[in-house]
Amino acid sequence: MNNTTHQTDAKTLVQSWLKGRAQLDETGGISFKSHKAGNLTEKCQLAYQWILDNAIYSPYNDIEYGHRITLGRSEQQINLASEDSYASFILLPLLTLMTSRRLLLIGAPGRGKTTVATLMALLAGYSLDEIKHAIQHGHPQMTQADILGSPLPSDLIQARESADIRVLWRKWISMRVKIIDEYNRIPTKTQSCLLSLMAEGYAEMYEQIIHCQNSAWFLTANDDLGGGTFQVIEALKDRIDIVVRCTPFNTRYLTALAKRIANAEQSVPTDIIFTHEELDQIGTKIRAIEMPSEVLEILGFLISQLDFCRRASDTLEFQNKDTLHLAGRRVGHVCTEDCPLDKFENICTQTESGVSTRAYQTIIHYAKALAFFRGKTAVSNEDIRQILPWALHEKLKPNPQSDFFQKTENQVYQTDKVSWIRQLFDHGLKQYVAYQALRQPIMDLQTSIEGLPPQELKQGLQMLQQQMENLVTKHELNAPVHNDLVLLKHLYVQCRHKLSRS
Repeated sequence: MNNTTHQTDAKTLVQSWLKGRAQLDETGGISFKSHKAGNLTEKCQLAYQWILDNAIYSPYNDIEYGHRITLGRSEQQINLASEDSYASFILLPLLTLMTSRRLLLIGAPGRGKTTVATLMALLAGYSLDEIKHAIQHGHPQMTQADILGSPLPSDLIQARESADIRVLWRKWISMRVKIIDEYNRIPTKTQSCLLSLMAEGYAEMYEQIIHCQNSAWFLTANDDLGGGTFQVIEALKDRIDIVVRCTPFNTRYLTALAKRIANAEQSVPTDIIFTHEELDQIGTKIRAIEMPSEVLEILGFLISQLDFCRRASDTLEFQNKDTLHLAGRRVGHVCTEDCPLDKFENICTQTESGVSTRAYQTIIHYAKALAFFRGKTAVSNEDIRQILPWALHEKLKPNPQSDFFQKTENQVYQTDKVSWIRQLFDHGLKQYVAYQALRQPIMDLQTSIEGLPPQELKQGLQMLQQQMENLVTKHELNAPVHNDLVLLKHLYVQCRHKLSRS
């Protein structure tokens, strides 16, 4: 091999280096570009990692997968995840951007709530100036015009009817990422205006209508008790899909923080910025993630227990906590010694409220998003376990009078709702496994009844009646039994309708 060949190989090698991640900065130092994403899942993972490494210094990984390795004993224990672990303060906002849903960031002032929301808007391709101008800052004098816009003055004077009045809508309404800072400082009337935007996806003024495009909402509040200048209306709170708590700053990152100040703000790499088309594609891929029937059944088994209340009524259909609330009663008023159920074994005693259908949809959607982010094709029970505390954080109210919370080791759950909801899931999962011996014959009966020909419907009615009799007389009327009785009674009604039409 001659010198010319050596020189050519050397030049090729140098050129390959120049095309790599390494590059020289203005001071002669070497810096590295971020990795190029091979697909949308990898791009989401790279975005998460970049935020964790460069923008939000959070060592608190509270979403953990795999077998737990426990160190220490008694009250001084540390649990280590054997697989993936993530910081909820970063991951949940990213999942919200991916799913175009609504997230509330709660925590003390200066904890980074607005910073995280701004980062999500930067990932969506907006400039920092656009984002700053679009953030809606809640304050006691905020009006509907501040939120939506105002009519053109010339039209107000010349118009003969309201349809002739043109409205100058606020630009933030059409943005893919919407940020409402301190939403609990917005007056009640203006909150109603915000509700129509979030819930219905449009706003109306002077018979003019503007539609919101598919967008991710990020709201902030300085505490998680609904405090602020104004009480937040329940309908608006119910439209918030998921809640994430701010994490405190760890002083071990002071050096990194000082370096960031010295180098000014660092821009988001272009290869982790998502186009609107990519966000739409991600949303489509997330919805396509498989939701196994067993995972759905376990979720339903747990959630149905939270809504059950044996003492609410003597009628099967009305034995739920909504019946209590409509009567102005609380679970603590009836969950006493008069109720024969074990207060530690039955988790219905721990909550004042049940879970709405909207919350079911949120749990499923975010669990799919979490599975997509991890590169999985189907949702697992662990995905549900990790999402549940954040989706139910503001939806579930603990019953402080429950015997469960009177035990010294359980009192901490009244302040740490995330851990409380996780133990609800863990306990519910154990109950599900123990109950399968009783539930399986009911599931088999349901399958056989739904496939019965008309001439065998009378026999099906007898089978259903016999199964209900067996549950009522031989088993305690707890939440799982109640749920199955409701199902069997519904199947009984359907069979009678089919029989009457045949």
